[in-house]
Amino acid sequence: MTSSPPPLADPRPSALLAARYARALDIAAVVAVAGWHLAGAGPLLAAHLGSYTSDQFQIAAWCAIALIIAAGSFLLLRGSQGRGTSWALAAAALVISTAVAAGCPPAQMLETNWAWGTAGWVGVLVLLRRPLAELGVFLSLEALATFAVLVRDGLHRPSVAAFITVLAGSAGIQLAIAVAARALNVPARQAADAATREADASARQAAADRIRGARRASWLELRGTAEPLLHGLATGTADPADPSVQRACAVEAARLRRLLAEGDDVPDPLVHELHACADIAQRRGVAVDIETAAVIPAVPPEGRRAITDLAIAVLVNAISRVRVTVTGTADGVIVSLVSDSPADPKLPSSPAGLLVDSQRDQQSLWVEARWNTT
Repeated sequence: MTSSPPPLADPRPSALLAARYARALDIAAVVAVAGWHLAGAGPLLAAHLGSYTSDQFQIAAWCAIALIIAAGSFLLLRGSQGRGTSWALAAAALVISTAVAAGCPPAQMLETNWAWGTAGWVGVLVLLRRPLAELGVFLSLEALATFAVLVRDGLHRPSVAAFITVLAGSAGIQLAIAVAARALNVPARQAADAATREADASARQAAADRIRGARRASWLELRGTAEPLLHGLATGTADPADPSVQRACAVEAARLRRLLAEGDDVPDPLVHELHACADIAQRRGVAVDIETAAVIPAVPPEGRRAITDLAIAVLVNAISRVRVTVTGTADGVIVSLVSDSPADPKLPSSPAGLLVDSQRDQQSLWVEARWNTT
């Protein structure tokens, strides 16, 4: 008896592993951006209150960016960083950052501008799952907007040098974090692929073990019935001319052919195994006609074995003809056998799940087996 191999491993463990990597990166980004806004931009703003054009505007801008960070964190953790929403939040942070820079003291814009770094980190947050080029565009726009404010206040060599230094430090770190996040996706995908391959190999090995175990059990079962018969023939206690011995030999030969057929990879195992069982009857001149009707559902190995055991009992007792009809139903399969049998064959005991009915009309025997798959 063979069992159908299970489908390859469910990809969900691999997907879960990759999702955990991505989730950890997302949480780290949220913590870094929120921490910078609270522990970096907040103290810088508080230290220079009184020097801005409008302290109330600076505080409101800080709160507005905090709301943008909250919204961006929600979208990132939810996994819904669409292009439109992400760029809407990024644009809002860019506008606020530019307005904050414009409200700083002209001679101290770089020293008092708390929003430049925060806006860059907001860009990292809301564009983390977007292409890296989009973050590069955002940081470039932010740098240009801040430089425009610097130009308005008047360019000086020290201020330009300070601008380049701050730009290189902040943008460099932000781009490095974004690149690192994408680089960490590589081992995540590798780990997911490795988990998938390992699960697939384990599933195939488990299926192979089950098939070997089932085939060994079938072989031992066949040996238990065929060995005494062969021993009787070898020792002369069984007469080959005895019709009952001939039928017993035909039964064991059919079971052996069925055992070999169970290992075949075919679209319809039940019909294939019925053909294998019918070969013994056909060799002694019995006309066997096997027909199918409707779509034949998948029948488990124990169901196929029970049905073919019944078919073998009918086939070995037929005189000249057997018609086998396999019909698929909504809840299972029906196998009907009509033969010209002079006597009722000894039908095997029906296992749970198999319903057997039989009727006789003079020389015709009708046997029906119904297996419910639901």
